[in-house]
Amino acid sequence: MRKRPIYAELSENLVQAIKNGDYAVGSLMPTELEIAAERGVSRATVRSALDRIESMGFVTRQKGVGTRVIAANPRGYNASTASIEELAHFGAATERIIIDQRDIVADEELARRMGCAPGKRWYLVSVMRIEPGSAAPPICWTDNFISPEYAEVARSLPGQRGLIADLIADQYGVIVDEVVQTIRPILLDDKKADALKSVAKSPALEIVRRYQSAGSPIYISVSQHPGDRFSYRMSLRRR
Repeated sequence: MRKRPIYAELSENLVQAIKNGDYAVGSLMPTELEIAAERGVSRATVRSALDRIESMGFVTRQKGVGTRVIAANPRGYNASTASIEELAHFGAATERIIIDQRDIVADEELARRMGCAPGKRWYLVSVMRIEPGSAAPPICWTDNFISPEYAEVARSLPGQRGLIADLIADQYGVIVDEVVQTIRPILLDDKKADALKSVAKSPALEIVRRYQSAGSPIYISVSQHPGDRFSYRMSLRRR
């Protein structure tokens, strides 16, 4: 099994320290250098971990001031994604609860949403993502459509937090080299709203991600996030 990034483990440790009250709300956390020395990691690792917990809504960071704790239990979940590695970061920081799994055939409506051909067979694994150790409502509902030749990977999902793409890579040697993402507004249906402890017909964001290897999707995820507890941030840099 692929080893998790050190910064992912550090970010979880820092979040737990905030929840335990080691870093009080309103206080400044130790500097990057101080955390690096205390934890025995590089400053770059600390910076990545702090970026992560900032995107989760626990802290704010300001040059010349430092990292200030703003919440021990953020109301919502903020995702900042610019790479496949950061998607893995999200997977490692949240817990997957399996709701259902079965073989399906994509009808025209589902194929349109997923961007695949009608009639294609998939293995569906429906899950909810939650924040470990938190009483907060679920983060999202995700339907994972796995290409049939990789369906056995579903047996490895219980207890695993990482990306399904990483499990497929470990078991089959197939590497995801591109993720095509589409975000659109929707209204939650009754089933999803009830599971997510939200309100039926309330606004939500649907995120469709096509995980591709050499141009072909190996699986597609369709996630629905209640609109009042999720934001999405992307940083664009000039090349």
